[in-house]
Amino acid sequence: MKRKKGRRLLLLMLIAGIAGIWTWIQAGEEEESFLGGLDRAFFKLDARAAVLVDAETGDVLYEQDGDTPYPVASMSKMMTEYILLEAIRDKRVTWEDNVEVSENAATAEGARVSLRAGEVYPLRDLYEAMAVGSANNAAVAIGEYLAGSTTNFAALMNQKAQELGLKSSQFVNATGLVYSYGQNQMTAKDVGRLAYRLVNDFPEIVELTSDPQVQLNSTGEKVTNTNLMLLSQNESLRVSGMDGLKTGFTDEAGYCFTGTAKREDRRLISVVMGTDTEVGRFTETKKLLEKGFSYR
Repeated sequence: MKRKKGRRLLLLMLIAGIAGIWTWIQAGEEEESFLGGLDRAFFKLDARAAVLVDAETGDVLYEQDGDTPYPVASMSKMMTEYILLEAIRDKRVTWEDNVEVSENAATAEGARVSLRAGEVYPLRDLYEAMAVGSANNAAVAIGEYLAGSTTNFAALMNQKAQELGLKSSQFVNATGLVYSYGQNQMTAKDVGRLAYRLVNDFPEIVELTSDPQVQLNSTGEKVTNTNLMLLSQNESLRVSGMDGLKTGFTDEAGYCFTGTAKREDRRLISVVMGTDTEVGRFTETKKLLEKGFSYR
């Protein structure tokens, strides 16, 4: 009799164990379905690569070719911003520092503000011109001021990339421009990781990048934000809570954008790389962010 009771007890325990394991598997499948890609079978962006990141946890909520290094264009300026903000925090430089602009910096191509070789400008003006207007000449001037030369600053960027856990990034300059000696490359996951560290370590960045326009104190020049999602009245481009972060474009990289938006207590970071049109990087960002905010 005791032997039969023992067998029944063992059978009940086995059934309970199997039921528990099944519940755990189902819960795991639901979690994987969400974190694994917001239903990839029905959701694909018209972009070379993309990721969506939870800005609180750093979890990658969605990825599309997230591990392949691609030219990253001016989104790499987020690394320049990070290194500068770190230097400000550590009191190695101040916003009031006067930076003499070299010929090399003054003649940088692409997006730019009015800087003359041999003249000095406040570090804050250079930062705002770079972060809001993506000014390449301002970025080069900042890199040279912090590290002494473009080459030295590129080495500093690569060192910081290792410290931040960016596993597949390579920097050759402060701007993301293409030169005979190469160009900056990052994976979408690395871009997302960099943006995650930037907005968490230096949350003041979004106070600047949410501004549609800034005026430089030294020259009076007005610099318009390259993030059209802040400026457009077109509902296809607007995202509630949008307040940053960085655009990028070269022929090799295509149109790129790292966006971030906050709704109530939740912030998301999106990365879209390699769309065919300027508007496309923003419409694909809207799709990604809206999809992300629809899940909790």
